[in-house]
Amino acid sequence: MKTIAVLTDFSEQSAHATRYALHLAKKINAGLILYHLTANDNARIPVLQRAWQENGEWELQNENTNSLVMFGTRLEAELIQKSLPGASLPNIDYDMENQEIVDVMTSIIDKDDIVLIVTAPRAEQDMATFMTSDNCRKIVDWAAVPVLIVPETTGIRNPEKIAFAANLAENDTDYLNALVNLMKPFASEIMVTSLNAAGYEHYKSEKSLMINIHNLIDYGRIYYRNISDSNSIQGWKWLKENKKCDILAMVKQPRQTLKTFFNIGNTTEITYHLTIPLLIFPEM
Repeated sequence: MKTIAVLTDFSEQSAHATRYALHLAKKINAGLILYHLTANDNARIPVLQRAWQENGEWELQNENTNSLVMFGTRLEAELIQKSLPGASLPNIDYDMENQEIVDVMTSIIDKDDIVLIVTAPRAEQDMATFMTSDNCRKIVDWAAVPVLIVPETTGIRNPEKIAFAANLAENDTDYLNALVNLMKPFASEIMVTSLNAAGYEHYKSEKSLMINIHNLIDYGRIYYRNISDSNSIQGWKWLKENKKCDILAMVKQPRQTLKTFFNIGNTTEITYHLTIPLLIFPEM
């Protein structure tokens, strides 16, 4: 059975990401495994964590208590309350042994059934800051499956439209097929585009990608849209104004590339794409 790994820190942000993961799991017939990823990566020390009481309010718990199970049980109860009687719901498992990022990621890599990792920015971080942080880079760099970063602004609903930021490389179709396989149960519309600078070689690569999409991907709801303006900021604006999407997917990029990517998109006019989930595929 497919499994989604969710990295939590008991914050409201990670609770929201877990709700989103439960919604995805219910649709793709997957289970969940919850990990408690501590902020301290250097040593295992007793700390106070926040856990839900039965009344839905937060209380402080020592890390030796069953806070992870309390966290998951509360979210599972929410899902049951919102679901139809008799509906099939995702099974939730818990990893009670691993908390440091090295141990958590090792545990995930060793599990063949995990198809997706879900995490969330910390409370004090926006998407751009989290994406370029050391913790996020470790998760993305070590992951052998896609990583979905879910901001707290994400609506809990089916992803109807997904934008894929192509590298315009020969293996783009490999990533697109992986995206189709993961999200096919939602019958999402997939728009492929590129925010790279224009030029003759760029347009040649676009044409080649369009041919490959037609010949190599068996999915009727995928298409390529050209952003004609060579200005990358205009590309972000075009995405916002023409095709609002529910998820932005891309291939793992070097840290400096990500910084440039987000700095271009992070203006007062076009912050939309920093408020939706970002799906990062590992290198193939």
